[in-house]
Amino acid sequence: MKVYSPSDIASLLKVKESTLRKYSLLLENEGYSFQRNSQNQRWYSDNDVIALRKLVTLKNNGDMNLKECASAVYLWLKGDSVTQSLTVADNATERYADDITELRELIHKQTEMIGQLSNQLDKQKNYIDDRLNKHDEILMKSLRESLETKKLIAAKENKSFLKRLFNK
Repeated sequence: MKVYSPSDIASLLKVKESTLRKYSLLLENEGYSFQRNSQNQRWYSDNDVIALRKLVTLKNNGDMNLKECASAVYLWLKGDSVTQSLTVADNATERYADDITELRELIHKQTEMIGQLSNQLDKQKNYIDDRLNKHDEILMKSLRESLETKKLIAAKENKSFLKRLFNK
């Protein structure tokens, strides 16, 4: 059986050694054990490489956090992956159900707001139309009065012209 150093595994997995250390600690917290030398440093076997690759793959998938990934890898190595995948699927379903409920509430609120805005716009349009109609009525009334005044002045001027013409 071949044994690998932490730097070998870090370059193989394309992660930093500190990240490898973190992943190893997560797996150890779940119950997994690594070989250690006399100075208590971890050394990795082929099986460890498989476990760490599985952890990295699950992490990159993005459906679980690191602790869940480590737990899933440990259970997978023990042969209990079915139990874990069902638990993860249930958690994801609950999480997505909550997200869907939240989105529905948000859509409902936005629909109400759009309805309110539409009502406000209708009111503003009616107000503007009423004001324009009143303005037009006042303007037309002023124009008629001005026209009548001009007619009266013109009629007076015509009478005075005729009076002057016939009085001579």
